[in-house]
Amino acid sequence: MAIELSWEIPMPEDMEGLEALLNRVAEACFAAEGITSAGFCVQIVDDEAIRALNRNMRNIDSATDVLSFPTVNYPAGKTARDCPKRMAREFDPGLGCINLGDCVINLNRARQQADEYGHSLKRELSYLTAHSAFHLMGYDHMNEEEKRQMRQMEEKALGAIGITRQEDGIGFDRLFELACEAMQMSYSPYSHFKVGACILAEDGRTFKGCNFENASYGATICAERCAAGNAIINGARRFKAIAVVGSTAVAWPCGICRQVLREFSDTSLPVIVGEFGKGYTVKTLGELLPEGLSPEDLGVDVNA
Repeated sequence: MAIELSWEIPMPEDMEGLEALLNRVAEACFAAEGITSAGFCVQIVDDEAIRALNRNMRNIDSATDVLSFPTVNYPAGKTARDCPKRMAREFDPGLGCINLGDCVINLNRARQQADEYGHSLKRELSYLTAHSAFHLMGYDHMNEEEKRQMRQMEEKALGAIGITRQEDGIGFDRLFELACEAMQMSYSPYSHFKVGACILAEDGRTFKGCNFENASYGATICAERCAAGNAIINGARRFKAIAVVGSTAVAWPCGICRQVLREFSDTSLPVIVGEFGKGYTVKTLGELLPEGLSPEDLGVDVNA
């Protein structure tokens, strides 16, 4: 097990299966970071207990949602993947793995936040566990760049197991559903491989697209570029996420589509890809197109 879960308060009846879920979350976080043989302890507490911890450990006299206490002292700018020797020193024979530290979650605050975001308590506990896991692996959010990197890793890990946070009125689950709807409109008499896509624009609007083929095969248009064209003709110039679904297999964007997406987004763009009727995984555009040509490379300010 990647985590060891303990309840410092009575466990609610609706929390059956939580340990297995949080174990999956932790393993996804370790996979995203590229480490193995690691684990940490997760304690579920109430407002009073976490307030006391916050006061004693951080001199902040207030309750919060989650606290993280890493065992590894990471050098500035380094995370777990960069520090194999420091990680090895924290190997715990009793646990049989590298002990990354402790995660303390406030059930009261988690329940409140789940209600605010409109998703389940288990989903919120999954987010808080992932957030803590990356703290335990050396990530932080003291400035905007650190916050962006940490959030990107959280989304990568959680998206890999189909857990997404609600953002701007639409989450990854819904965006993937819209891509599935678009797929039904595919014109693919030659390949018989239907693809649908849905782009979430920065202003919160969504734009669908599907692949449409041509007797001259080179004239075929991919679903991603179809969706991008739909967005552009409607005035959208910045993309926040895209979901892509294939009818009988996972349909990762081709090279041309990746470059088109780079024109209207940065490398942190979540690319949500899956097969119809099955789950999906999430990668960033930077992972799919690490050296893409951007408007900035040519000195063009697309926001001007």
